[in-house]
Amino acid sequence: MMTKKSIIKNNIGIYLNSYPPVKEGETIFGRDIAVNDFLKGLLLHGKPRSYQFYQTFDFLKNIFNARKELLDISNQRGDISITINDINDLKVKNNTFDFDIWHETDADFSKAVSLRERYSAKAYPISATFHVLSYQYLLHDWYLEILLKKIHDYDTIICTSTAAQKALHTIFDHVCERLKNSHNIDLGFKGDTEVIPIGIDTTVFKPRDKKELRHKLGLPLDAFIILWIGRISPLDKADLLPLLIILQNLIKENPEKKIRLVLGGTGEVIFNKIIDECIRDRQLNDHVILIRPLPTSERHLYHSCADVFVSPADNIQETFGITPIEAMASGVPQVVSDWNGYKDTVQHGETGFLIPTYMSDLDEEITIKSGIYDNYNLMDHFEFAQTIAIDLEAYQKALQMLLDFPSLCSQMSKKSRERALKIYDWKNSIYLHEQLWEKQLERASKQNTTIDFIKTYEIPAFYKNFNHYASKKISNTTQIILSEQGKKIANKEQSLISYYDSFNDLSIPVLYSVISNLHECVSQEFGALKKQIKSDELSLEKVSRHIMWLLKYGYVKILND
Repeated sequence: MMTKKSIIKNNIGIYLNSYPPVKEGETIFGRDIAVNDFLKGLLLHGKPRSYQFYQTFDFLKNIFNARKELLDISNQRGDISITINDINDLKVKNNTFDFDIWHETDADFSKAVSLRERYSAKAYPISATFHVLSYQYLLHDWYLEILLKKIHDYDTIICTSTAAQKALHTIFDHVCERLKNSHNIDLGFKGDTEVIPIGIDTTVFKPRDKKELRHKLGLPLDAFIILWIGRISPLDKADLLPLLIILQNLIKENPEKKIRLVLGGTGEVIFNKIIDECIRDRQLNDHVILIRPLPTSERHLYHSCADVFVSPADNIQETFGITPIEAMASGVPQVVSDWNGYKDTVQHGETGFLIPTYMSDLDEEITIKSGIYDNYNLMDHFEFAQTIAIDLEAYQKALQMLLDFPSLCSQMSKKSRERALKIYDWKNSIYLHEQLWEKQLERASKQNTTIDFIKTYEIPAFYKNFNHYASKKISNTTQIILSEQGKKIANKEQSLISYYDSFNDLSIPVLYSVISNLHECVSQEFGALKKQIKSDELSLEKVSRHIMWLLKYGYVKILND
């Protein structure tokens, strides 16, 4: 039984970006896996404390399985407390939130700051992890929004790799420079950044008996298996066609060896057809095993079947790359492009090989088109990725070394497993999060930060901007009386029904209170009526909304002049 004494302070509020399980055949994104697994890892390995999850009411209804899984982990541990709440419960002015830190799992940094600035009675640290930073729309909808927010120096954006951290700062500088040139506005990112890698469950991704698994999955027992797992998309992941060129050359150079390339994942029909066509044209049908879709729940088994894992990632959309560390934990050497997060994860010559990549300044004509009636189709990412070259000779040479020297495979397998356990188990990732949160709290405690609420441009002004739509405006001196229908409610001849209870914050008792007050007099001014109903829990505006609802549905009416 958990006691209050067993829970430390520094409770955490988290916006519950939990993604529903992917159905077979649907495209799976690394972000979805990272967010869902982070939540489980946090509850399994985080410090004893209260974890307060928030989401919209409708969303909460649709993620029953995710909620059950989180609650099961809480019950299993016994020394943590979790609550799963409607985010709207926090939207009360000068709210004294029960949490001390707010963590955003999917980079909605600006909304987290808005929640604090509009509703909190105290300043608290915010951390947010992002998983993609290259899309054109983010320049305005994410980077600019953050630059315009009131951010404290202890607020932290978590980057999953050093490459992503450098890109983040570079993009902030890019937006600031362009704004300075076009609008003479001086902005700058005032928060902090921290590199914390994504974790994996090393009890799931682990070495297994290859022959037994290959037999179970219908893969050749005697083949040298090269594995790719991931989205099949040259738009925002990797162009796999150069991999088929490498495979063709390997087969030609090693006629006595049985080499198989296993491509597992999901993708658009058009890209699957292109891969099929390339396989056919290069006469690789007997050498490529296509598993489309590869069941998400079985990807750890396929990793354990492989002799080597490959990923020729060439797209700027990538920030970390989960599949190489899944292979690493499974004791499978990784031969991947020297690109983005792979630079951090794969140790060249130790756990695998990093294959050189080449880039040139060729984006002027590509980027000038971005975002103009393109429905964010990622063609700019594709066109730029088509200019990124991977050293195919070096790639083939690395695979050849692993083909020729089984002892090298074994050596890299052992070092891979050791590195995954040491760095990429969720225990370590959560420990780094805990360290960051402690540092944020310490920095925040040394500053007497106050909340100075200012209505910014992003907060709508419905009445100010649209009051001319209405025929008349209700003022404090407008006389309100009960209608005949309202009198029946007051005399208990009828019941008051609100059909939109689940959508709005109307209170039936407050509605009855308004009717009761009006029943005791001939009429009342709008301003006087709402003051009579107002209480510490009910603002004047909220009371006014109840009165207007009664007017809308004919329970009260305006006394004509």
